[in-house]
Amino acid sequence: MRCPRCDAKINDDMEICRFCGQDLAIIHHVKRISNAYYNMGLEKAQVRDLSGAILVLKKSLQFNKNNIDARNLLGLVYYGRGDVVEALAEWVLSKNLQPKENIANYYIQKVKEKRAMSGM
Repeated sequence: MRCPRCDAKINDDMEICRFCGQDLAIIHHVKRISNAYYNMGLEKAQVRDLSGAILVLKKSLQFNKNNIDARNLLGLVYYGRGDVVEALAEWVLSKNLQPKENIANYYIQKVKEKRAMSGM
């Protein structure tokens, strides 16, 4: 996580930036809201309410564009609806935000493999 004022790297449990003194309570609050929307999206996706899942996952990303779990799940929901281009767009964004240890790399690779096999 980064401080919105000075862009210093900070821990998720810090309440005040040790570099500039910025109060981080609102940042933590916004992340909790984003995670709550992600959880709602996950529940909707599990019962195959894909349209509802898309709505709440987009809301999650409005609050925190760096919510990797929400972005990857949104990609899966798009893929489940057959919207491969939208799914890849979410996974590529996710990969760019967190290049290492990101399940989006696996999803992108599987789509590439599937396209290569269907092209034969």
